Amino acid sequence: MARIPPNTAKGTRDFLPRDLVIRNRVFGLMRETFERYGYEPLETPAVENTNVLEGKYGEEGDRLLFRILKRGRDLESAGQKLLADAAGEHTSAALARLFSDEALRYDLTVPFARVIAAHQNDIVFPFRRYQMQPVWRADRPQRGRYREFYQCDVDCVGSSSMTVDAEMAAIHHDVFTGLGLTTSVTRINHRGLLDALMQVSGVSPEQRVGALTAIDKLDKIGHDGVREELAKAGLGDDAVSRLMKTIAISGEPQAVIERLRAVLGESEQGERSLSELGQVFASLAAMGVPPERYTFDLSLVRGLGYYTGTIYETILPGSRLGSLGGGGRYDRLIGQFLGRDLPCVGISFGLERIFDALAEQNVDSGAPVTTTQALVTLFSPETMGASFAAASALRQAGIRTEVYTDVKDLRPQLTFANRKGIPVVVIIGPDELARDEAVIRDLRSGSQRAVPRGELAGEVRATLGE
Repeated sequence: MARIPPNTAKGTRDFLPRDLVIRNRVFGLMRETFERYGYEPLETPAVENTNVLEGKYGEEGDRLLFRILKRGRDLESAGQKLLADAAGEHTSAALARLFSDEALRYDLTVPFARVIAAHQNDIVFPFRRYQMQPVWRADRPQRGRYREFYQCDVDCVGSSSMTVDAEMAAIHHDVFTGLGLTTSVTRINHRGLLDALMQVSGVSPEQRVGALTAIDKLDKIGHDGVREELAKAGLGDDAVSRLMKTIAISGEPQAVIERLRAVLGESEQGERSLSELGQVFASLAAMGVPPERYTFDLSLVRGLGYYTGTIYETILPGSRLGSLGGGGRYDRLIGQFLGRDLPCVGISFGLERIFDALAEQNVDSGAPVTTTQALVTLFSPETMGASFAAASALRQAGIRTEVYTDVKDLRPQLTFANRKGIPVVVIIGPDELARDEAVIRDLRSGSQRAVPRGELAGEVRATLGE
């Protein structure tokens, strides 16, 4: 028999049980945090109509859509027509005949906008939702970049209140703190403020994309590098000088806001943006988020063009991993589906980078890597009934329990538990059976003790620290 190579498809991965235990622990903490803030779960189909997805991610994003071929006779007919007509038309137009009007989900934001438009009469606004599902992109696979990966989004639609914007930063803080990444910092800025700065600094509309792109690189290329990039974008010396002086302003958020008011002068857009930021920072303080866990960062731009207000990005200072999450207010995207704008603000979590950060920071390295909490041994045929009865009692008490598959010596059973990372082993041999006892061995500490079998569940729970 020919051997089939056991390779995954390009840009995809297998997750073994120990990987999923860690991932599910992170997902569980996120769900608990989101629901504690009143956010509800949402799921959308893996397949979306192409007219929903196209034109939302830019030209490059459209090229990365995983399009779905026509099926059955439709595909056969399209293929025959392609062979017959391809010589007389552009190749891409001919190939397009092979594809249906469907594609795999590229992200979670655009499907969310479609859901709001499709179910607006069934939704109570403001509507808070979270979503954790895989997405697909026909990207070139490389380290840290996959064709299939999970995204996690949190959004609130239907409110313009800045308290919701502050809530987004607070959720980032709570999740990262809960994961043990207690040095994370959320950078906060405002796209309206950046637009106002461009205007008062004399940057023409044609130069603004280049200028914002340069400013967004500050943490990578430094002030001198940004100054050089601004000059390459065509900005005059005075505009470059004003922008560099402004983005260098730092300090306590309310103090920065007051200094920026002097810079912006009579700009209505600038004043509105600063007022909104003032409300965000005041709300964060009222929510009890420590001031060292967020900062007003004028160099934060965020790349997506649909942001209209506050923007966020959470980092680990001193780490090279980059952003662990980000987001912002986007009040116009849903209008493309609904026919009228609805205010919306949301954040996302960079799940793969979060797992990298947990490993980098050596967080949770001693946590269990299996879902099983206890292994009950099979010592001999005579004790098998007692072993299964003990396992049943543990399961009824909510303890995740595995029974070894075969009657064997104790040593291989203990080796099995150690290799799997099962913390507790329950041993019932002939001597224990005669005394109506069981031995609880804690593999983490190496200690063991005999307990009455009637008290086994409570004693195992105590050993597990529950």
